Amino acid sequence: RVFGGKVIAVLTDPEIYEFRKDEMIARVFGGWDKNHPYMQKWVHAGNWLLGGEIELLERIRYDDGLDKYRLTPEELRGKFKQRNADAVYAFQTRNPTHAGHAHLMQEAGNRLKKQGFRKPTLWLSPLGGWSKADDVPLDVRIKQHVQVIEKGMLPASTVLAIWPSPMMYAGPTEVQWHAKSRRNAGATFFITGRDPAGIKRSKSAGGGDFYK
Repeated sequence: RVFGGKVIAVLTDPEIYEFRKDEMIARVFGGWDKNHPYMQKWVHAGNWLLGGEIELLERIRYDDGLDKYRLTPEELRGKFKQRNADAVYAFQTRNPTHAGHAHLMQEAGNRLKKQGFRKPTLWLSPLGGWSKADDVPLDVRIKQHVQVIEKGMLPASTVLAIWPSPMMYAGPTEVQWHAKSRRNAGATFFITGRDPAGIKRSKSAGGGDFYK
């Protein structure tokens, strides 16, 4: 894989699969909208998928001022261990933190303490991959998250770390991915909101919420 003119990874034992787009869209999104931003990516992609074993040759750096928030799963587990965490509750977000989000995170920590956990640790986990053009940019979100923590709206022990996944706007299926993938980095609990991976249907598809 060439990134910025440098080879950063090697793919071995390649496997090639037919990209059955209609089936994948049905399974992942559970519906169809020709103007859905991530469905468009799949529709216009090639007809084959490539997999295999990936060897990363060096750490990927974006040099955008945010690399210190891009932690590996091992580094995240180390952060939690430093805090003597006996529970890690993750909050996935693609938006700035508002008062409702802060309340959810505070209340989750309080409930874990009532369950007997002594040092539950919050992992504020903004998505750092692709998102649609009208979403708030990642650098703006990170600066706002930092202020929310520094102003005391969230625990001082909060771990702020970007999760590199793209935003697919795939509703319940994507929420399961958000939760399960973070278990790999040490999360034991996951906070989800009202419509955490939802999107509006386009006018041509009738408008309204894609997921209800």
